[in-house]
Amino acid sequence: MGRAVKNVWIVSHEDSPPNNIIGVFATQSEAASFAEEMAAGSFKSVIYSSFSVGYRYDRGTGHVEYGPDE
Repeated sequence: MGRAVKNVWIVSHEDSPPNNIIGVFATQSEAASFAEEMAAGSFKSVIYSSFSVGYRYDRGTGHVEYGPDE
């Protein structure tokens, strides 16, 4: 089983409402690289930021719980 992800990096553009997500990445470096590539293309306003992922999954019971880590 892979490592748990604590946060993701979301890349979106502000060219038209609503702000459309154009990528989700595991690292800031990947998000920054993709944002630069998209900004050089057809999108004028590309932003990226980190979002916490709060979930737990217990494979044995089938119980899934969403929420921030405590």
